[in-house]
Amino acid sequence: MAIALAPLALLAACGHEDMPEQLAGRTAADAPPVREAPATRQPDAQTAEAQAVSIADSTDDYEFSYGWPPAVAAIPALAAYMQDESDRRLAKLRQEAADWQVEGDQRGFDAPPQSFSKEWKVVSDLPRFLSLSADIHTYSGGAHGMSVSDALVWDRQERKAVKPADMFVSAGSLDRAAQARFCEELDRQRARKRGEPVMSGSGSFSDCIAPSANSTVILGSASGQAFDRVGFLVPPYNAGPYAEGDYEVTLPVDAALIDAVKPEYQRFFTPAG
Repeated sequence: MAIALAPLALLAACGHEDMPEQLAGRTAADAPPVREAPATRQPDAQTAEAQAVSIADSTDDYEFSYGWPPAVAAIPALAAYMQDESDRRLAKLRQEAADWQVEGDQRGFDAPPQSFSKEWKVVSDLPRFLSLSADIHTYSGGAHGMSVSDALVWDRQERKAVKPADMFVSAGSLDRAAQARFCEELDRQRARKRGEPVMSGSGSFSDCIAPSANSTVILGSASGQAFDRVGFLVPPYNAGPYAEGDYEVTLPVDAALIDAVKPEYQRFFTPAG
């Protein structure tokens, strides 16, 4: 199997060696996308009263938006984390947009407004962890903007944000556990978009890609109690031409994926039911 590299911006304490054979064989096609119908806890009073936050700022030179859902607003430390990133992103956009206008004046072209938007959404809300993903859209000149993703898991007990990918032993460990099923599902989606089977080595964007290096990892749950799905959000150009848009590959958690998780987090992952 050919793998293309590209730069980019689980079981409870009883153990998983007795995992039923039918669970170990679950395929990506059996799992709905991680971000579809996220499992959430019954909201507590603080969450029920919290309001979504939407920040917007625009001038003739730039357009900016940043937002997060009530589940984030209900956690002061996490909301402060989001506010800080929003402030930094806006300051960066203002400076880059100003520089872009100066360049336009110097080189004699009309510099269109630059833009940045980021919207956080709940992927899964578990007793200890709040899993989030974000859609990011930017424009900094050129024929079109770009879309990428971000993700984090808020650890309520430790009061800190963790990147989902950092809950695994290493990128290599995650790739070894996911590669075969990831490639199978990616090619299935490619074939659906292209209207024909994908033949490895037949041309541009025909080979598989390394999951970790080419995507944002997100963690989902169907039960609302433990992570049982791992998602890979692949941006345009990493798995196909820009016109194909992005890809979302969802894998049900199996024994191999649990083995790739860091020991301190393994009890929070469970095979997909």
